[in-house]
Amino acid sequence: MSREEQLKLEHSTLMEQYKAARDEIESLLGASRQVVNLTLTVISLILGASVFVETKLPIAFLILPLFLYGLAWMQLRHILLVRRASAYIAESIAPRVRSILKEMFPEKTAEPEHILNWEEDWQSPGRRKGGVWLLPVLGASYGLPLFAAILFLVAYIFSVSVIPIAGWVLIGINLLSLIYSIVLGFLVEFRRLGQDFQPAKSKESQG
Repeated sequence: MSREEQLKLEHSTLMEQYKAARDEIESLLGASRQVVNLTLTVISLILGASVFVETKLPIAFLILPLFLYGLAWMQLRHILLVRRASAYIAESIAPRVRSILKEMFPEKTAEPEHILNWEEDWQSPGRRKGGVWLLPVLGASYGLPLFAAILFLVAYIFSVSVIPIAGWVLIGINLLSLIYSIVLGFLVEFRRLGQDFQPAKSKESQG
């Protein structure tokens, strides 16, 4: 097999891997949208039964938010998995594809740095511009269940005159889960948690 045939075969294999990674990202984004729909459904059901819960079983206001925290964590998991797939494209596939193209077409003067650079340009490292003011927008998909959980926690406090020991325990669990979710969401959106790669441009500039 000639060198040219080897390069073509490797290029074809890399492009198949690229398509598989992009399909995985699209699948994760689809799953994320389904979680949003599920969150809205759960909130609607809870609100519909809120009168019964308040009069018959107010402690349910402290149990149901635990499910909402789980939905928020599922959204954060989707984000981290998307970044892992993006990192694989940016670190392994894209640089090798560009190297192959340079070797196959050495007479071309234009650098193929723009090829497969979506992950590198869009998944920029560091904190997002705009600071915490963008947190409600960037974190809307997992912020909604957290906001609903806070409302249910407040509803419980106002629906009982005396909080039993079990209630205090569940309040503590809710607060810990809420703080954990907020901190994790901030790290994901503004500290780029889960993004272990640097764009090729940044690597070249540092070198």
